[in-house]
Order: sequence, then structure tokens, then C-alpha cells
Amino acid sequence: MKNKMEEELNNNSIVEEVEAVEDHTDGEKHGASWYILQVLSGCEYKVQVYLQQLVEEKSLQTRVFRILVPEEDFIEIKDSKRVEKTVKIYPGYVFVEAVMDEFVSYEFQRVPHVGRFIGTGNGPSPVIESDILKVLYKIGDNTKKIEVDFSALDTIKVTAGPFRGYSGVVKEVYAEKSRVKAMISVFGRETPVELGFDQVERVV
Repeated sequence: MKNKMEEELNNNSIVEEVEAVEDHTDGEKHGASWYILQVLSGCEYKVQVYLQQLVEEKSLQTRVFRILVPEEDFIEIKDSKRVEKTVKIYPGYVFVEAVMDEFVSYEFQRVPHVGRFIGTGNGPSPVIESDILKVLYKIGDNTKKIEVDFSALDTIKVTAGPFRGYSGVVKEVYAEKSRVKAMISVFGRETPVELGFDQVERVV
């Protein structure tokens, strides 16, 4: 069964869009590729700091260029409250852009909380360019994902506005607009009404 990272990297829906991502294989990084380092989940940022310190201590700046913990912003709306969060896209993994050799591979895998480089043989295998471009695109995409606490057929109670006190059933959720369309019984007739997330609460 494919994990989330494999599914994301194999998703072809944004192949055309990633062409707009800057190509990082310039002259100063000749021979560099991206590699994926498996680390203890929850320790991604610690490993990132350790690796950055290692690069400084071992003077590896000409061989190691970027150490990333891919993350994205999203908005969670729960109990009518809007909270912005930043989450790791691939928990348990750190991405490294480097000119890989035995020394770099050995030193990186000695760092605390590091497991191993992802590879098909005895050593690290570089990530396919089109796949890493998808990751870089996701990092550079400023669109915040929205996670809401409502779904179709949920029973809700209106807590604010002209329909305050009424109850109804959600028909559609417009996450981008932070609104729902619900059927509210008004004078005995089912009436479609659009309401903001901050005007309703889900009836459990």
C-alpha cells in the first residue's frame, strides 16, 4: 500500500503547473540531486538543525545546498473558530539537495534520530526531477488549505444573524468562502440559506 508521500509524488494533476517552479540545478550546484532522508517522526525539525550544523562543522557548503522539511499552511474551522496552522506535508522525512557521496551519506546517517536515505540499492537514490518539482511547487503555493468541521447532511443550529435560533441541515459546504448552504424551516417551508461558518454550530 502506498503511503501519503508516494501518492503525492505520483500525482500527475499538477505536472503542468510545476513548470513554473524555479529550476535549482544551476552552475553552482552542478551534479546535485534531491534525496529523501527517513527520520524519527516528530523529530524532523531537530534533524534539520543537526544537519545544518553538520554542514557548517564539516564545511560541506559546496556539496550540500538545501535541507528541507516540506510544510504547508491550512485553516482549520472548528466550533465556529478559525485557526491557522502549519503542518508537515511528509511526516518522518527530510529532503536534502546535495552532491551525494559516501562521506556525506555516512555523516548524515550518523545524526541522531536519522534512519536512512531512501534508496533502491545499497546507497541513497536521487528523487526523480519531476517528483521533487511537485514538492517544491507545494511549498511555494501560498494557497491555504481549509479544513472545516462541517459536511453535507450535518444538522446545524444557527447562532447569529437573522436566522438565529433556527436549526437546519447542511446541503453544501463552501470551504473557500467559509460558508455553508443549509435548508432551514421558515414558517413551515424548507428554505435554502447561505450562512457563514461563524454563524452556525454543528449539533452533535
